[in-house]
Amino acid sequence: MKSNKILIIICLFSSQLVLAQNNEQVLTQLIKQALEYSPRVKEQQQLLAVGDYRIKVQESGLKPQVSGDLSYSRVDPIAKATLPVNGEPRTIQFQPHNNYNASVGASYVIYDWGRFKAGIQKTLLEIQQQSGGIEALKHTLAYQVAQLYYGIIYLQKAIIVQQDQLKLVQENGKIIADRIKSGDALDYDAVQVQVRYKNAEIRLIDLQGQLEKQYIFMSSLIGSDARKMIPANAELQFIYAKTDMQSAYNEAIQNNVDLKFLTSKEGILAQEVKISSLSSLPQLAANAAIGVRNGYLPDIAILRPNSLLGVKLTIPIYTGKRGFYNTQIAKINFDAAKQSTESQKVQISRDLENAYNDIKVASQKKELAASNIYQAEYSLKLAKVRLTSGVSTPVEIQAAETGLEEAKFSLLQYDYQALLAKLEIGRLSGVKFW
Repeated sequence: MKSNKILIIICLFSSQLVLAQNNEQVLTQLIKQALEYSPRVKEQQQLLAVGDYRIKVQESGLKPQVSGDLSYSRVDPIAKATLPVNGEPRTIQFQPHNNYNASVGASYVIYDWGRFKAGIQKTLLEIQQQSGGIEALKHTLAYQVAQLYYGIIYLQKAIIVQQDQLKLVQENGKIIADRIKSGDALDYDAVQVQVRYKNAEIRLIDLQGQLEKQYIFMSSLIGSDARKMIPANAELQFIYAKTDMQSAYNEAIQNNVDLKFLTSKEGILAQEVKISSLSSLPQLAANAAIGVRNGYLPDIAILRPNSLLGVKLTIPIYTGKRGFYNTQIAKINFDAAKQSTESQKVQISRDLENAYNDIKVASQKKELAASNIYQAEYSLKLAKVRLTSGVSTPVEIQAAETGLEEAKFSLLQYDYQALLAKLEIGRLSGVKFW
C-alpha cells in the first residue's frame, strides 16, 4: 500500500513536470514567432543600419577632402599702362578681359585636438543605445506575449468553472422538476432555475468573448492563428522569478532594460560634455591645389600651370562664450540623466516590493479559498440531500451553488494574480526566459 502511494506521488509529480515543460515550450515558441514577425522590431533593425553610415560620414572628415573648380569671369575695365619698350611706347595689359581657371584642391585636417574622435565615440554610444533599445523592445514584446498567454489560460479555466456551474444548475433543475411533479415545489421555483441558468449562460458568453479577444490580440502579435497553439490543459506556472526580493533587485540593477537605456544615455551625455569642452580648441589643416589659369605676364592670354601648398591653423578667439554655454547645458543634462537613473532604481525597488507583496497576499487568500471550496462543496452536497428529502427550499441550494462558484473563481483569480506578480518580477529583473 505504501509503495502504491509513493508511485502515485511520483506519477503526479512527473505529470506536473511534463506540463511545466510543455508550458515553457509553447510560450517560448509564441515569443520567438512574435519576435520574428514584429514589424516594429524589423523597423528598428533597419534603422540601426543607419548608424554604420553615420560613422562612415564622420570618419570621412579625417580623410583628405578633394574638390575640383572651374571658373570663368569677364572683367571690364582692366588695368593698363603705357611703357617705353626699345625706345617706343607700348601699352601693357596686366589682366585679360576673359579669365579662365581650372584647378584641383585638397584639404586635410592634420590635428584637431580630439574633436573628430570624440564625435565618432559619441555616435558609437548612440548606436549601442539604439541596439539596446531594440533589445528592450523585444523584451517588452516577449512579456506582452507571456501576459496574453497566461491570460488565455486563465480564461480557459474560468470557462471550465462556469461550465461546471451550468451543469450544477441543470442538475438542480431536474430535482426541482421532480418535486413539482410530486407537488412539493412550485412553477415559480422552476422559473427561478431557468433565470439562474440564463444568467450563467450570459457569464459564460462573456468569458468566451474575452477569450476570443485575447486570441485575436495574440494572433496579431505572432502573425498567425494562435487558437490551436495553446493547449487546453496548460497551467498557470511561471518558474523564472526570483524567490527573494534582494536577489531580484540585484539582478534588476544589472539587467533591467529601462535601467540599461538610462545608463547608456548617461554615457552619451558624458561624451557630449567632452565634445562641448573641446569646441574652443584650434584646428590644424593642410591645403594644396594644382591647376591652370591665364593672366600671367608677359603673355596674359596663355593658360599656365599653377600650384598652392600651405598649412592653416584656425584658432577660435571669441565666439560669445558659445562653447562655455554649450558645455554647461551638456553638464546639466548629464546630471539630470544621473538623477533619472537613480529615480528608476527607486521605482524598480518599489515595484518589486509591491509584486512580492501581491504574491504574499494571493498565497494567503489562496489557502482560505481552497478551504472555502471544500466547505462550499460540502454545503452544496447537504443542500441537495435536504432538497431531495423535501426539508429545504430551492433558495438554500441556490445559495450553496453561488458560494461554490464564487469560491472556485476566487481560487483561480488568486493563482492568476500571483502569476502576474511573478511575471512582473521577471520583467523588472530583466529575465530572458525565451
